[in-house]
Parts: sequence; structure tokens; C-alpha cells
Amino acid sequence: MKRWKLGLLLISGLLLVVPTLGSPTAAAATSNSGAPFNIFTSPLPIDLTGPPGSTLSTDIRVKNGGDTNETFKVTLMKFSAYGDQGKPAIHDRGPGDDYFDWVSFSPQTFAAPPNVWQTVKMTINLPSTAAFGYYYAVIFSRAGDTPTHTNKENVLVGSSAVLVLVDAQVPGAKRAAQVVSFTSDKHVYEFLPATFQVKLHNSGNVHLIAHGDIFISKGGKTVAKLAVNSARGNVLPGSNRVFAASWDDGFPVYVTKERGGQVLLDSQDKPVKGLRWDFSKFSKLKFGHYTAHLLMAYDNGQADVPLNAELSFWVIPWRVIFLAIAIPVTPAVAVYLLMRWRFKKRLAKAVHGSKSKKDT
Repeated sequence: MKRWKLGLLLISGLLLVVPTLGSPTAAAATSNSGAPFNIFTSPLPIDLTGPPGSTLSTDIRVKNGGDTNETFKVTLMKFSAYGDQGKPAIHDRGPGDDYFDWVSFSPQTFAAPPNVWQTVKMTINLPSTAAFGYYYAVIFSRAGDTPTHTNKENVLVGSSAVLVLVDAQVPGAKRAAQVVSFTSDKHVYEFLPATFQVKLHNSGNVHLIAHGDIFISKGGKTVAKLAVNSARGNVLPGSNRVFAASWDDGFPVYVTKERGGQVLLDSQDKPVKGLRWDFSKFSKLKFGHYTAHLLMAYDNGQADVPLNAELSFWVIPWRVIFLAIAIPVTPAVAVYLLMRWRFKKRLAKAVHGSKSKKDT
């Protein structure tokens, strides 16, 4: 009797642990004076192209997102790619940066009442000696403040940056890119999402844009398509840039937990994830071996050049599999144990009765 009760208890216990860069950008910070600073800029980033000797211009829109009247000013800096991820890093003008002298702004300083869009015209006079790429960071800050920045990533204090990329078209421009790596964050998933990272390297001397899709297939059939660099982000010459894409169309799926509109963080300041069991999406349960094929392309100035890579991964929802097996098996096991217990009980009773007759 103890054995069948223990068996049912173990099965019940196991079941219990199974779980049934073109739109406006805002910058909010504290300026050098200590007063809050809130500004919107659009568009971001800006791509300009022209031959040496030409004049290029663009309109940059700026809005004071605060509650009081402000006076803004425009400052010119430059940017480059920082680190292996290709994030932008802001720099001051350095020796030999005469291309700063090609730029003018109208107006340079202007009144900014709350919630009113202002337009600043940026004009670049390319000299006949201009060649290849130039990378400007147009900084908007409160008049009287000095824009400050880190020497690493694009982190500005009391200001906002609009990135402007200029391509001075000359013979000898080289646009070339390679896929450095195409990876997934895991080789085996229990549940989605599956996150993919594409690292590209620009081996040319001019910035370029590569974009495309990741096609996910199973058994030769395409089951999903994920866009890569749909925002048309640039890769600067001589640098790497990483683009990410996530496949989250599954059941159940891990989602970021929030409380009061704020993302919950763990002890290492990483977002806390939890499973969402939306049974209306049960048909999207993923299981098996999948292949992810990357297909991107960039314009080398003459034609579109394809970039390809491929990887494979597994999705094995072991908790769902366990439930699918345990639910029909549990009643059968319970009946078997009960019948076995009853049989032993009857057998023991018969043996006991036989002994009693012999004793009499």
C-alpha cells in the first residue's frame, strides 16, 4: 500500500512543478547649470551625397520639450565607430580637421519656446579636394552651457546630437563589406524568442548600408522571416557593426517582466524574463530542428552585392513534452497501481484464510 501511494505522490509532485536612426529623437538630461534639459531632434541620422566643389544642405528640426522658454545653440563635433559593436562615439575637433570649416548653420543660436519645432539649416561647402566620407555630430545645447561627452560611446551631458554622414563622391571610392559572424544566443531553446546577431565589417573607405532578412526554415519550408537593419543604419569604413533580430512568434514565449510600467531588473541589472502562456497561440508551439539563413545586400556603387550566412538550432519544449506524456500516462499508472494493490490485498486475504482453515 505504501508503494502505490508513494508512486502517485511522486507523479503528482512532478506535475505540480511544471508551469501550467528617421523619426524624432528625444534627449532628457541635466545641463551644466543643473537645470533639466529636454529636446527633440529630427531626422536622425542624415545622409548627404555630392561631388567635390558642390554645396550640400539639410534642414534639422529641433523642439524644446521643456515647460519654459530656452535659448539653444549649435556646436559642431565629429563621430566615429566605437568598439566591436560599431556604436557612435562623439569627439571634439582635432588637429587637421579642416572639414569643420566647410560647415555653417543658420541660425547658430535661437530662441526655443516650449513645444514649438524650429528649423536649423546646415550648409556644407565641399572643396574640390574633398574625398570619400566625413562624419559630423551636430550638437544642440542650452546657450551658455558647454557640451560635454564621454570618450567612448555616444553619451552627451546636457545636449543632443544629430549625426550627419557626408559622401564626397570621387573615383577610388570603395564599398565592401563582409559577414564577420552570424550567431544565435543559444543552440538549443526550450521556448522562443531566439535572438540572432549579425556582425558586419566595412573594409572599404566609404560608409555603406547593408540590409536584408533572416529566413527561418524547417524541413525545407520557410516558417518565418526577420528583417535585419530595417532602419538602414550605416557601417563606417574600417569598423564593425552588429545588428540583431529576434524570432518571438511562439507558444509559450519568454517576455520581459514589468511593474508599474518599469522593466524589472535582476541583481546584475539585466531584464527579468518570464513565460507567457497564451493558449490561444497553442498552434504556434515550436519543436524540432530549424535553419536560419541570412541574406543581406549592399550597394557597392555599381550593383547590389549579396551577403550570406547560415546556422542551425533546436527548439525542444521539454516541459510541454513532459505534460503531453504525463497527462495520459498518469491515470493508467494510477489504475495499474490500484489494481495491483487490490490483487495483493485479495491474495493476502486468501492466503490468510487458507492458513486459518489448516489451523482448525
